[in-house]
Amino acid sequence: MEYSITHNEIGQFYNNNYAKVCSDNAFSSRCDNITSDILNMSVNEWRTPELKAHLIQTQAQRDVQILGGIKEEAVVLHFVCNGTTAITEEQAHSSIIKRNANNVFCATENAVKHSFRKGENNIYFKVFLPYSYINTKIEQYPDVFGTLSTMIKNQCPVLKNGNIATTLEMKTVIKQIRSAQAMGTLAPIYFETKIQELLLLQLQQMQKHTCPDCKYYTHYQEQLNEARNLIENDFQTPPTIAQLAQEVGMSETVLKTNFKNYFGNTIYGYLFEYRMNIAEKLLQNTTYTIAEIAEQSGYEHASHFTTAFKRKFGVSPTSYRIRTA
Repeated sequence: MEYSITHNEIGQFYNNNYAKVCSDNAFSSRCDNITSDILNMSVNEWRTPELKAHLIQTQAQRDVQILGGIKEEAVVLHFVCNGTTAITEEQAHSSIIKRNANNVFCATENAVKHSFRKGENNIYFKVFLPYSYINTKIEQYPDVFGTLSTMIKNQCPVLKNGNIATTLEMKTVIKQIRSAQAMGTLAPIYFETKIQELLLLQLQQMQKHTCPDCKYYTHYQEQLNEARNLIENDFQTPPTIAQLAQEVGMSETVLKTNFKNYFGNTIYGYLFEYRMNIAEKLLQNTTYTIAEIAEQSGYEHASHFTTAFKRKFGVSPTSYRIRTA
């Protein structure tokens, strides 16, 4: 659907059209484009009677703040895929989440300001979990979901001192959630299962974030996220570890050790997985030749790309394309 409204109406429009979780359908999806005088927004939505997820893209013609609030009792998983999310609550609690980071919030009726900067392309993925759904999980697994129980009681973000790194595993699950409709009659079960998996991956990162025995410390978080962003931005011609360390202001040894602890992979291992994700998407969604895909994935020689792809997926790129056609 196409909508045209004024920017002052966006908060109310979003709440009225997307806030309610319940649905009569076992699984449904929709896509809306919203045009305002200074802010353009698109919303992709997937939902079941209990759960829903949104992929939201915005671009502002000038710096703008949108006032709104979600009038439902739900836990919100918020992932920033691109740009920055700046949220200020009525009580003046401010949260800034940058690209490749995420956090968990309680939905609140309090006035919330969402800030958007001129020209910035913001993309974020949100999952809404009703309190009734979360409370059932807390009763079943109190030790696992105790953090969420505390969050609900306090009505605030789980992590007050920092956000959670979005791992490649999380990105893969988000992609799977977005393609749930392809599962046909299995879509409702698949959708819920993948949302649970995404939540558990977040809880795992929270434990790393607060674990006193971990080998990295909170003050490295911004530098590690910046290192990861540099790798993704320049995955075709990536910086050396020495260049990366210099860029983010860490020694090579500290960077390598903490990167692996934080993201669960070495720097070169992360680069390899990221390139393979790019290659997989190109094989599935384009008609590029193997040589072209190799080049776009950061490999100078198609033979090197084929060897790397076989190591990851167990088959050649050509065989993989035929299987997934």
